[in-house]
Amino acid sequence: MNIKQKFQQLKKEGRKAFIAYVPFGFPSIAKTKDILLALQEAGVDIIELGIPFSDPIADGPIIQAATAVALAKGANTKNIISTLKALKPSLKVPLALMTYYNPILQAGVAKFFSQMRQAGACAILTVDLPIDEAHEYRRLAKKYGIETVFFITPVTPKERAKKIIRSASGFLYYISVTGTTGLGKTLSFTSLARHIKQLKLQTELPICVGFGIHTRKQIERVWNFSDGAIVGSGIVKFIADNHSKRNFLNRLKKYVKSLKPD
Repeated sequence: MNIKQKFQQLKKEGRKAFIAYVPFGFPSIAKTKDILLALQEAGVDIIELGIPFSDPIADGPIIQAATAVALAKGANTKNIISTLKALKPSLKVPLALMTYYNPILQAGVAKFFSQMRQAGACAILTVDLPIDEAHEYRRLAKKYGIETVFFITPVTPKERAKKIIRSASGFLYYISVTGTTGLGKTLSFTSLARHIKQLKLQTELPICVGFGIHTRKQIERVWNFSDGAIVGSGIVKFIADNHSKRNFLNRLKKYVKSLKPD
């Protein structure tokens, strides 16, 4: 199932998307496979898998620390591809990759998309690629059947937002706050609702909200005016605090289920 099919299914069922972010290779490459399957079993609708990068400018301290661990343990594009290929028969939820442009450039854009498609990825989010420089990236992504998700923020000018909307596919990622990811962010739900309502007048693409969302109550509120909520730092922190404990995977599934509104 791809991203478009998932949102069609959710709409038909009257549900909103619960999207979970985790970085590849954290707390280890070996455990990533089990974590992704646990997220699927917990009822996550889409998994966003982060490709570790040494200069993660959009990530807050929790995800930065996890990324550093992953890189120290040898997480790289080659390992991601082999892990995802092994998971492909078992992972049924859509898989989106979040990355910075450098790993794509290092691999070669066409080669990167080809390999990731073969590994089962169906969408990509590239944090630091300006829309103005994404023409070839978008062309190759389309060639290999990968959706290109782009970001809109509370301070994105209206005309630029229109340009982003025209270039995006899969869904739009609305960053709820200015700054980096992380816990303890102050969210203005009234402002978020107003901005997303305005964007929905311009596009039929699903709009999902991320950054700073880590509680069930926040997800419920975001679901009231969007098509989905993205949880990253909260899940990564839970993994960091619990991965060495007994029955870790069951604990993780229970935690994720506790976040998802009925």
